[in-house]
Amino acid sequence: MTKDILPDFKRDGYLFPLDVLDEQTTTKCRDHLLEIIDSPNASKLGNRGQLNNLHVFSPYVNEIIRMPEILRTVEQIIGPDILVWSTSVFRKDAQSNAFVSWHQDLTYWGLSSDQEVSAWLALSEVNEANGCMKFLPGSHHLGQLPHEDITDSENLLTRGQKVSIEIDDSKAVKVELQPGQASLHHGYLLHSSGPNQTEKPRLGMVITYLSTSVFQTKSPIDYAMLVQGSDKYRHFRNIPMPTVLFDADSMAFHKQMLVNLNEVLYDGAENRESALV
Repeated sequence: MTKDILPDFKRDGYLFPLDVLDEQTTTKCRDHLLEIIDSPNASKLGNRGQLNNLHVFSPYVNEIIRMPEILRTVEQIIGPDILVWSTSVFRKDAQSNAFVSWHQDLTYWGLSSDQEVSAWLALSEVNEANGCMKFLPGSHHLGQLPHEDITDSENLLTRGQKVSIEIDDSKAVKVELQPGQASLHHGYLLHSSGPNQTEKPRLGMVITYLSTSVFQTKSPIDYAMLVQGSDKYRHFRNIPMPTVLFDADSMAFHKQMLVNLNEVLYDGAENRESALV
């Protein structure tokens, strides 16, 4: 994408569809994620059934987060010096009631500014029937809104966080994607997703990119990986490049990161669901 997307992104808070992976790479990435999902390590890799920070222990995911097709567009939004703060896999099984409540990503992340953008990469067809995301256009201009934690085992969010305002679903935009396409969204953009009512699973991976100027406010320690440019600030501890899937050093580093991440995500929570580490 060579056109100037910044005015549209600033106005709406999102951009899609972005063509990122060809068919062969999409298939390879999907198979690799399914290998991780089906591995004995899966239960130790995140909260509430999520798989978090796969780029820490997967060399292949580490390649995907550096795809030029994504970085060229991310650079227009946050500048040329780019960190990856997190990666997460969201899988909705066939006929699953799992959902994501309306929320803003930056609510509990503890980041110092909104110089970030999340890329949601589709590894299967994503549509309304199987629980695609929905965006509320322009809602990032509202700034940080109050949220509440809700108790619902089907909510895929770490704390079950839900924005404490009424949402008019008729104004929402359905983020329908083909395999290999991605969407980008601002950290204050209100978004949600519904259940998968189809006979096939829905699979996607989200990558959170930060400007190197951003820092963590809720913990003296946080981690990120430089994927483009240079980092003159060094606010984050660098993540070593993985060389082999699930090698012992990478898994130990991943465990350390997940514990620290939970300290940030559950800051101020009355009820805490500990990470499975």
